[in-house]
Amino acid sequence: MKKLSLLLLFVSMSFVFGFAGNETLLIQKWKPTDMEFKTSITWQFSPTCPFEVDFHADITGPDNIKMTLPGFYDGFDTWKIRFAPTKEGEWTIITHSDVVELDNQQVKLVCIPNSNSKVHGALIVDRENPHHFIYEDETRFFPVGYEANWLFAMDMDSTDKTLPTLHPFLDKLSASGFNWINMNVWAYDTKWRLGKTEDADFGPPLLLPWEGINENPNFKRFNLKYWQHFDKVIEAMNQHGMTACLYLKVYNKLSNWPQNNSFEDDLYFRWVIARYAAYPNIVWSIAKEAQYEKSTSYKVGRLKFIHATDPYNRLRTVHDDKLTYDLGYYNNLVDFRSSQEHMDVHATILKQIAANKWPIFMAESGYEHGPNGLKDKTYGKSNTPEEVIKYMWSIQMAGVYNAYYYTYTAWDVIRSNDTPPGYAYVKKFADFFNKTCFWMLKSNTAVWYQPLSGEYIEAGKLKTGENKLTPPVIWGNVPVVLYIRKK
Repeated sequence: MKKLSLLLLFVSMSFVFGFAGNETLLIQKWKPTDMEFKTSITWQFSPTCPFEVDFHADITGPDNIKMTLPGFYDGFDTWKIRFAPTKEGEWTIITHSDVVELDNQQVKLVCIPNSNSKVHGALIVDRENPHHFIYEDETRFFPVGYEANWLFAMDMDSTDKTLPTLHPFLDKLSASGFNWINMNVWAYDTKWRLGKTEDADFGPPLLLPWEGINENPNFKRFNLKYWQHFDKVIEAMNQHGMTACLYLKVYNKLSNWPQNNSFEDDLYFRWVIARYAAYPNIVWSIAKEAQYEKSTSYKVGRLKFIHATDPYNRLRTVHDDKLTYDLGYYNNLVDFRSSQEHMDVHATILKQIAANKWPIFMAESGYEHGPNGLKDKTYGKSNTPEEVIKYMWSIQMAGVYNAYYYTYTAWDVIRSNDTPPGYAYVKKFADFFNKTCFWMLKSNTAVWYQPLSGEYIEAGKLKTGENKLTPPVIWGNVPVVLYIRKK
């Protein structure tokens, strides 16, 4: 067998470390790291399609942790296993492939503590409070979502490896209290802003995920430039401590997809898992507005495929698809429900909470208009900032979580320099709930809170039985919240 040169790439750094085959590597806990394996040929000139080659690794860790992780081809002579250790201690990686040069290669590493204070491991469901999330290290997590479907397309035209538009945008979102982004892995264009309508219109994107054109993609060959750019987007989000809820498919954005349950369909799902499952900030959603896919068996099968292929067991969900949820098809297959409600929201949510012991994420409710009022919009619907934050408070007080929409960042138009009024309202919303025991909501001390101004006024202690409380008259006719705190 030809001896391989093995390189270790730290994804968040711009340089590569080389090492001898018997050297032990130090890798931080939960930090995605690329193990590069070099072959003697450059595969783009090979008659064998590299994307169809089986390449995976068996991984053993402390306390006899065992994982099987798919690898991927990343251009020229390079193959990768992208791995993030989940427990401190010694790990061993052994590769397997039909390609002799890629088979039975061994890497040993030692996992050390993570130095990034924003990294707490993957999100999991809190077993003691199953309607809520928690991080692996048991840090509390109050999700505040943001819809940015075309985030993947930002900075595609940039030669600057630092992503000069994306990083400031993520900084702004983080400063406004957002910590979760719903985004497409791929989408082509919107019917309501068809084509390039302005500089900030990212549909159609400059790069496609497959070779060929959108009307006729070659689903057996991935466009590596697209995916290498997507790598940088996910890494940037991870550095910002921002959860990436990835819509693996979307059916109403003029995109073409492989035939259901085909070899190419499996190839696509396995490819995305191979490249991104190692990131602790990943959440899988098989489709945005999955009701457009009429085959329930297909959706159930895709959830099972993800579960079987992703060794990290990242959280799984399906966006919307009310009837399929209500009939119980997703029970024991998803970790939380992702909803979209616009009528009788509070009452509907309470019914959903009673039906299952899992978190519920209201991924879509109000749509904040642009700077010129209600008629300034990209989509057919629009709401004032005050209406949007009222929806969010109503949803949260029912015991579930929110995603915010701004008309000029939610879809293919992303005006990253805009700072809509809703950002300030959401920041107050996030600050308020992060000061509470939001997963418990049990107390006898009451405080009035004004969500637009951020003011508090004491309401007194609650007694056993009926209590009558009157909102402060000095606030006038504005929304108010009665906050019940521990003491």
